[in-house]
Amino acid sequence: MKEMAFVFILIHFIILILWVMNSGYLFSPFGISVWIAIVAIGLIIQIKLDKVSIIRKILAISNGSMVFLMVATVFIYFAVSSMP
Repeated sequence: MKEMAFVFILIHFIILILWVMNSGYLFSPFGISVWIAIVAIGLIIQIKLDKVSIIRKILAISNGSMVFLMVATVFIYFAVSSMP
């Protein structure tokens, strides 16, 4: 399970890079679906890890940052789409 946590932390980092680059791959309907699925699976892995594991804490921070990016993306989308 720890190996999967490392993989998901790496995937979250890649998503962060794609978000900063404003990548079309991330913001396509398929990319958004994968992004949501990755975060959901990351939360499940986080729950299954040991309670005192440092990897669990790092994964929790990574999942939290992904949720923050999703909320920021929705906010940015509505702010930009409301502009004349």
